[in-house]
Amino acid sequence: MATSHALGFHLMPPVGWLNDPNGLCECNGVFHIFFQYSPKNPNGGEKYWGHYETKDFIEYNYTGPFMSPDNVLDANGVYSGSAYAEDGEMYIYYTGNVKEKGDYDYTYAGRLSNTILVKTKDGKWTDEKIAVLKNKDYPKDLSCHIRDPKVFLENGEYKMVLGARTMKDVGCALLYKSKDKENWEFDRFIESSEPFGFMWECPDIIELNGKKFLSLSPQGVDGEEFRYQNVYQSGYYNLTDGTYDIDESKPFTEWDMGFDFYAPQTFKDESGRYILIGWMGIPDADYTNEPSVNDGWQHTLTMARELYINDKGNVSSKPIEEYKNLREEEIEIKDNALSIDDIAEIECKTNGCDYTFTIDKSLIFQYENGVISLEFDADKEKADDAACGYGRKIRRTKIDEVKNFSIYLDRSAVEIYINDGEMVFSTRYYTNASHHDIRFTDGLDVKAYALKSFKINM
Repeated sequence: MATSHALGFHLMPPVGWLNDPNGLCECNGVFHIFFQYSPKNPNGGEKYWGHYETKDFIEYNYTGPFMSPDNVLDANGVYSGSAYAEDGEMYIYYTGNVKEKGDYDYTYAGRLSNTILVKTKDGKWTDEKIAVLKNKDYPKDLSCHIRDPKVFLENGEYKMVLGARTMKDVGCALLYKSKDKENWEFDRFIESSEPFGFMWECPDIIELNGKKFLSLSPQGVDGEEFRYQNVYQSGYYNLTDGTYDIDESKPFTEWDMGFDFYAPQTFKDESGRYILIGWMGIPDADYTNEPSVNDGWQHTLTMARELYINDKGNVSSKPIEEYKNLREEEIEIKDNALSIDDIAEIECKTNGCDYTFTIDKSLIFQYENGVISLEFDADKEKADDAACGYGRKIRRTKIDEVKNFSIYLDRSAVEIYINDGEMVFSTRYYTNASHHDIRFTDGLDVKAYALKSFKINM
């Protein structure tokens, strides 16, 4: 593993580039976390899948690249997909990317988007690659951008949802159905009444308390002052009861308001929890991760988050309970300040007050007059390392009140959960300091715990 900015309790690539979480599932008591992987270059490139496995989310085995683009069906990349675990076997569906030779734009012509099935019992060895859907099997009037299959079971029937872009540059999702996991029949489009971006990536159907939600990562949504502030977004729609129609009476809600969050995927574990993991990065961002690239790697996955419905009827997310096993000694707090040598969890009750919470004089988390913000301070008079955001500036949104928040501070990553996960801010954060100095305003009730790192067996 790389050293200076290497993470303690976030999964990162051993070397090279990481992006979308893929194939998340629990099979025979083992959790499998696959991810898009370019092992040869920290700036990306040829797409493989990498693989971690764990039984407790504390100790992990990294088993190496799981799939590579070694077939005519995926010659230009093993793109994103999902896993469906059944009878001790994982059925993995993914997009095989193929670019035909010729003068093509590869958006409207010249690209094959094969939906491929492989089977594995252990996440290390696979059966043959079988194309269950090819371009001819998709509806007409779609571009070549059809990808990211997510498979689930509903009422004894298998369903698959795919992200797509029409020839008119409108994002949508496709729903397929199957009785045997191999032969798929088109069912319907899932789309909004008004265009919402030009491409819908990483669609996912989630059911909580009998309510269905469509998670997706739309590209091409115009930014606003208090929402849609990243180049691409990730969030969810409510679906109307008993259907796959989008409930237009409720807004698209972002999963995470921070700088670095995209392409989340969920899975239902054997105990019934819905767990979400996202990519702590964004494609085509106007900021960088130069320090980790200099160390030979780039990007990480978020902490695993359990989804639940809060008392307002909205989806919330909180770090899974297993992370509490990372806690070590409580850190002393004195005069509204604390010093952290490495990695930590910080719990805060606001007691109804506005506040300012500052990390290393550089990263400012603030709530004032109904607006919550996360800002990198580039004032060289205030911060020794003014470049700690590496182009990141500010993210902010409105919220009625902040009752509490928890900060998970890793060596080059920060995740902040507000009101027990009603809202989340995630960002990469780089500093050359050997420890973190924390300062906060009066009125906050704060506890802090040192955390131990994951154990990762290579």
